[in-house]
Amino acid sequence: MTVTVRVVAPGASGHGVVRHAAAVAAAVAAEGLVPVGSGQADLSHAQFTDALWGADVAAAADAFVEQARVLPRPLVVTLHDLPGADPDPARDARRCAGYRRVVAAADAVVVSAGDEADKARALGAVDPVTVALPLPVVVPAEQAPGWAGLRTLGVLGFVYPGKGHEAVIDAAAAHPDRPAVVAAGAVSDGHDDLARSLAGHARSRGVEWILTGQLEPAALAAAAAAVTVPVAPGRTVSASGSLLAWLAHGRYPLAAVGAYAREVAVAAPGSVALYDDEDRRDALVADALTRPTATRGPVPDWPDAGAGHAALYRGLLAR
Repeated sequence: MTVTVRVVAPGASGHGVVRHAAAVAAAVAAEGLVPVGSGQADLSHAQFTDALWGADVAAAADAFVEQARVLPRPLVVTLHDLPGADPDPARDARRCAGYRRVVAAADAVVVSAGDEADKARALGAVDPVTVALPLPVVVPAEQAPGWAGLRTLGVLGFVYPGKGHEAVIDAAAAHPDRPAVVAAGAVSDGHDDLARSLAGHARSRGVEWILTGQLEPAALAAAAAAVTVPVAPGRTVSASGSLLAWLAHGRYPLAAVGAYAREVAVAAPGSVALYDDEDRRDALVADALTRPTATRGPVPDWPDAGAGHAALYRGLLAR
């Protein structure tokens, strides 16, 4: 029997969660399922992060619950950017309340990492299913960027608070050669002040700061190849497409210790070099600048997101 899946991910095509929805759709299509963007289907799969669905978490939850009433059932929801550890208790409480409503409106909840499953249970999910993020699809690289001849430390993805760019600038400043720092991505909406702050911090530390802006896939591939030392500095991310983008491009990043970085290190042994303090970070940077081939290698084996989702869909339909 052909299984059709209604794919629901409102927002701009460049948004990370929308890209994730497209990647999952492609992966399940390879398993023989048929993703559709509208109309009737055997089930629906929605992607939820509050920033994608509304101006605030309450509005986002309202929009999701309203949409859930008319979507083909069963309804699967993948939760992104889960609350539960926000340093602002009031904001965390608001987000938790919104996410609880989303969980209650769905028939099955998917998360992308083990620590996210614990957060989902706290939000009311009875049996959250963990399916690893798919590795991003890589396209051939375009011409090397103008900064390719520099020695650089690079961070992939959007620039936003907590991503770790400032720590990477500090790591560059701690090295005698002061390599440049490349932020290979755009500034997230509403965070232009952060970009200016990072540029000022780099100047104060004597480090060249290179902000590329939004990169199309071929330009991203060129940037990923050109960076001397790839870094994944975010400690609090619960599932990181940016970290996986390094792996998909055959780069083995230095990664700040966090729950997700540890999961990746277990799933793909040898693909990340973990650090938990500045001394270890700076030592890894120095070694990688001396031995740049140490951060390059074949794309590691990775769990099959298409098979994982297809098994979930078929299990729901068999109930």
